[in-house]
Amino acid sequence: MPVSPLETKVCELALASAFDRCVNLNSMFLTIAKSRLYQDFHDVCYYLLPLVIVIFYVVYFRFLSPLAKIPGPFSASLSRLWILRHSWKGDMHRIMVGLHKQHGKLIRTGPNEVSVSDLTAIKKIYGEHNCGSHKQSSYGVSQDADLPPGAGTKFKKSDWYSVWQGHRKFDLFAERNEGIHGSQRRLVSRIYSMDSLKDLEIYVDDAVSHFMTKMREMQGQNVNMGLWVQLFAFGTLRGT
Repeated sequence: MPVSPLETKVCELALASAFDRCVNLNSMFLTIAKSRLYQDFHDVCYYLLPLVIVIFYVVYFRFLSPLAKIPGPFSASLSRLWILRHSWKGDMHRIMVGLHKQHGKLIRTGPNEVSVSDLTAIKKIYGEHNCGSHKQSSYGVSQDADLPPGAGTKFKKSDWYSVWQGHRKFDLFAERNEGIHGSQRRLVSRIYSMDSLKDLEIYVDDAVSHFMTKMREMQGQNVNMGLWVQLFAFGTLRGT
């Protein structure tokens, strides 16, 4: 039976519509699959990536860091929280002395921090012109300017000192820039020269005498030495 052109056209349209529906269904399934795959990947990264970062952090600072071979508390290689805990307890000074007795001159106190208990290392850390026999001459204006830079210029003070300095531009104790520190020190170096200090010795002796008198008066009592040493220091500064 012959097929009319109209029926042929209808069949073509039906086939095209069915094909389009198949294509749309296939695209929908692909979209769903991609979305599910993305969600799975996102979930894996969400839970697994932090774990990978933690493992990498621990492995690096425990075994691959340049400080890995330096002995110290296990927690010190990963964080400085142990220092915070002992500082809060007030026994940090005893802990540090005990660790040096146990491990020697070098102990690791943080992921990137080392405590040094070695007199021979002072010159390497602070520089030749800042210690030893050169210390007195470094107070002189002309002599200090002529001295070669020591190793201290290679060991910058840590961020710990920034807390002390705050926004002050002039702070000899906390200044971290060696060039600025040298310029500031030259401004006051004459005041702390040995000749100037000798002139103030009588006032220091008076503070020491007063301090010892107070100590004898409190003999046999429980004394807060931290407070009294602080008072002695301020009394000495006030007298000079």
